[in-house]
Amino acid sequence: MPAPDRRKVALVTTTIYVPHAVETYLKNIARHGHAGRVELIVVGDRKTPAEAGSFLAGLQKTFGVETKYLDVPAQQDLLRRWPVLDGVIRYNCIQRRNVGYLQAGLDGADLIVSFDDDNFVPENVDYLAEHGVAGTEIEVPVVSDASGWWNICRRLVCDPPRRFYHRGYPKSRQTFAEAGGEKIAREKVRVLVNAGLWLKNPDVDATANIEEPLNVVRVADVDGSARCALAHGTWCPFNSQNTALVRELLPAMYLVVMLDWLRGYKIGRLDDIWQSYFIRAIADRLGGHVVYGTPVVTQDRNPHNFTKDLAEELGGYVVTERLVGYLREFKTGSRTWSGAYLDLIYHLRDCADRDRDLERPEREYLRLVTLGMAAWQEAMAEIQG
Repeated sequence: MPAPDRRKVALVTTTIYVPHAVETYLKNIARHGHAGRVELIVVGDRKTPAEAGSFLAGLQKTFGVETKYLDVPAQQDLLRRWPVLDGVIRYNCIQRRNVGYLQAGLDGADLIVSFDDDNFVPENVDYLAEHGVAGTEIEVPVVSDASGWWNICRRLVCDPPRRFYHRGYPKSRQTFAEAGGEKIAREKVRVLVNAGLWLKNPDVDATANIEEPLNVVRVADVDGSARCALAHGTWCPFNSQNTALVRELLPAMYLVVMLDWLRGYKIGRLDDIWQSYFIRAIADRLGGHVVYGTPVVTQDRNPHNFTKDLAEELGGYVVTERLVGYLREFKTGSRTWSGAYLDLIYHLRDCADRDRDLERPEREYLRLVTLGMAAWQEAMAEIQG
């Protein structure tokens, strides 16, 4: 019988609503006996109603899970330690989740589970046990593809059937993603990230949602397994809405702040996607894998204006293509995530400076991105000692 998992877990989310979905997580945690090792961190924003704090305080009394609600004043107090980072992380954007990651790091969390407040956990799933594979070694099917890409959304079965891609999947690679040239081998891997998948509303680009509503009814196995990993060199993004990451990754967990204007468009909806590509680039050098599959949650999407989403994605499509090209060339001599992330910052800056085909607006935007990454790296160096 395996030893009980005693690692400290931080559940982190942001909200601009009263986060009723949180209750389903706390019920699940209490039902499966995890309450004593879990901390819930909810990050508010200027739009969040005042009732969110009292709602969460009531949940803590009911379920016995330590709960921290970081309203705007609490965030301001926390970020006074890092004024540059405080200046980078804006309000009225989902990147306030960075503050939750900071708090989790300060509180000594071994595992950070990031989730969205419109994702719901099925009653029959032990949510933390499923995410608990992060930080362990497991044997899973490992998918490799000569194209360097594999679309994890191939596993999502829709009614009616549809072909679609994970949000932030490079547009230039979508023509290669269904070629069927993958190879699958069972291997033992060290899990750095466990990316759970979704029923009902999958995490896709606005273009897919505009074309036709999506309804995921089932997640298909890979080689008979509910989980799979991607080999080093074979990439697909992951997100921050049902994802467990080990503490080791904290130096690379910065969600790039978005909503800058680029050629008449705001760049948005790619913060966690770019984070995932940064983590992949480093993991390919230092070792460790991203595993996709369980736990599977149901996403009842909060109200979205898909045309607005599309406007925020358009500016980022071109930058994403550049970024993944730069990241494929990344090398580091460091054996730590903090050192590798610092190398990555300089690598991205140098790539943008050297790229003669990159026009000035994109170059200046990428410089701003690396400045935010540097502010995060400095804060993490202090937290991790």
